[in-house]
Amino acid sequence: MCSIRLTDVTLPAVQPLPEVLDALRERGLRRGVTPLPGEVVVPAVPTGHAALDEALATGGWPRGALAVLDAAPGHGATSLALDSAAASQAAGGLVAWIDLAGTFDPACAARRGVRLEWLLIVRPADVTEALELAAWLARSRLLDLLVLDLDGPSAPRFERLAALLPRSDATALLIAPPALRQAAGRVAGVRLRLERRAWLAVGRDLVGLRTAASVARHRWAMAGGHAELDLYFGEGRRIDPLLPALAIPERRSDEHLELPAEQPALVVLSA
Repeated sequence: MCSIRLTDVTLPAVQPLPEVLDALRERGLRRGVTPLPGEVVVPAVPTGHAALDEALATGGWPRGALAVLDAAPGHGATSLALDSAAASQAAGGLVAWIDLAGTFDPACAARRGVRLEWLLIVRPADVTEALELAAWLARSRLLDLLVLDLDGPSAPRFERLAALLPRSDATALLIAPPALRQAAGRVAGVRLRLERRAWLAVGRDLVGLRTAASVARHRWAMAGGHAELDLYFGEGRRIDPLLPALAIPERRSDEHLELPAEQPALVVLSA
């Protein structure tokens, strides 16, 4: 008869699960992030905000993902999408904007840094056509970022688009009402919740909003990341936090300019 003496076996110390997860995070072992040997790593699509890139834990929007911007109107979804479009173009990427809602403002986009001459704007007739065009653009494998600004009461199926995106290395950002966000959430790789915390003002003028972003779902990394974003109207991140440039007109290099005694200050107002 065989006997086993457990006292001769040295077992590793048992650690609480939160400590184990923290140790894995410090070592950089995140689900799906570590590349396989010989695998070519394609950089993520930048969001336009370093804090959000860090919160996503993938350096930006992961390629091949359908990312749902879960936000009520006025909480920064469109502003964030414009910043991401400008950052993607600055990195050499091609961007398309499907404007079913009819709310795209070219002048505002240009002021936020979007190059309109390199932006494909599509205006479909309905949600079904919008998703068909999005699938066609994904199959072309020419785009880096695809923004879907949708509207309508219907809740179409997003499975086809979600299946095509990983093969295209493109990222799709969805701006939509709750019914469409819920339909896309079943197959979305990333869900980012946006909540306005405050308005940003200079004097009596509102110049932007402060939004809290939280990663509610992430297929390629640990969810739960948080970032605070200052989204400015018209000028994007090019507005300095102290905003002295708003009171200083443009001038030639050989001109002398007297600065005003008081500079406008950025004021944070309750949302």
